[in-house]
Amino acid sequence: MRRSLSLLNIFVLLVSTTLFVAAQERKQPALMSASARLAAAKTAFLRKAGGSDIPFKVIESSVTAWGYFALVDTPAKADIIIDISAPYDDDGVTLSSTAGTSPLTGRDEHSTTTTRQVSVPRIVLTISDARSNLRLWTAAERPKYAMKQKAREDNLVEAAQRLFSKLRDRVEPPMQE
Repeated sequence: MRRSLSLLNIFVLLVSTTLFVAAQERKQPALMSASARLAAAKTAFLRKAGGSDIPFKVIESSVTAWGYFALVDTPAKADIIIDISAPYDDDGVTLSSTAGTSPLTGRDEHSTTTTRQVSVPRIVLTISDARSNLRLWTAAERPKYAMKQKAREDNLVEAAQRLFSKLRDRVEPPMQE
């Protein structure tokens, strides 16, 4: 009789332990992929990470018009943080001038050097989870090079629009026919 009670106690202990472990596993939140976290987000905080205001304003107005995310005024209220970094508004041309006395002739010498940046910096959009700071998605676009200010601004707008389209397609993939 004692032996059957011991076996019964062991059986009850095993069953209760199994049920307890199963209940604990159900309480843990399911791990979500970065794409799922991005799609599940409802609020976003936009942050300018540097550079020109143009791409930031284009992406901000596009996100607002899209209406998928509600924009909030602090990172603490957001599900995701959208960082936008862009090149600065300059033409990529630098001018430097030096003056001094020549060691060979003893005369005053002046020299001027002009350099032009050939590569155009990229506009980068990075989305992070607001609570864990985990990077969920990043994309970049390189605006076309232009010498004139108006053309540079237009190229920044076009690149920012392409970048926003990538974001929209990532969150709401286009329908396949």
